[in-house]
Amino acid sequence: MTFKSEEELKEFLENLGTEYRFSCFKEKNSEGCHLLADYLESVKADFEAAGKVYKSNCDEHNYPKSCFRYGNYCFLGKGMESGDCTEAFNHYKKSCDLGYANGCLHTGVMLTRKSEYPNSKNPVALDPATGIKYLEKACSGGNATACYFASGMYIAGSDAVPRDRTKASELSLKACDGGNIFSCMNLSRMYRIGDGVEKDEKMAEVYKNKAREIRDDYKKKPSIGLQQHT
Repeated sequence: MTFKSEEELKEFLENLGTEYRFSCFKEKNSEGCHLLADYLESVKADFEAAGKVYKSNCDEHNYPKSCFRYGNYCFLGKGMESGDCTEAFNHYKKSCDLGYANGCLHTGVMLTRKSEYPNSKNPVALDPATGIKYLEKACSGGNATACYFASGMYIAGSDAVPRDRTKASELSLKACDGGNIFSCMNLSRMYRIGDGVEKDEKMAEVYKNKAREIRDDYKKKPSIGLQQHT
């Protein structure tokens, strides 16, 4: 879509906002509410209002993507005085429970990995045994990063998560197939030395080459920075 003037673009955006407001507040449409929040954030840069819409859409309509987005707002302190990791965790967990894989990833990460939590209060207590279950749930939902984190925990092993090289190789395969370069490199090493899989030099080369392909693809793509909208 092209616009003949800046005024035409502004009119289009205002009409879009009106459409989303009607869908959300009059029709009580959860997808419309989420789009309204996205609009308030990206077009109006009104983070406080966007956060409120994400929260209400999560709390009232159980819309998983809005739960996840409000979790991001809480974690970063976006549109509010300061961040709140407990609120972030609760909303990530709810988005996961509602079937959103990215919410499971963030829940698992907060339970398994230390963080400084800048500008945030109420750090969440680590619980690796529970956290890895969320990571594996995210992995099953197609989140390659979660597969990679979970595989790393099984490779390292701990009192809470015993070492399991076979499971690590299975998770690494899912992560690699999902485009995670580090898991492809791990798989190549596993096949080369027979760690969690049967030793196979040909398969080691396959995954080494796949890691190179992913790396080359990254180089071709323009950098767009950290995305919180997923």
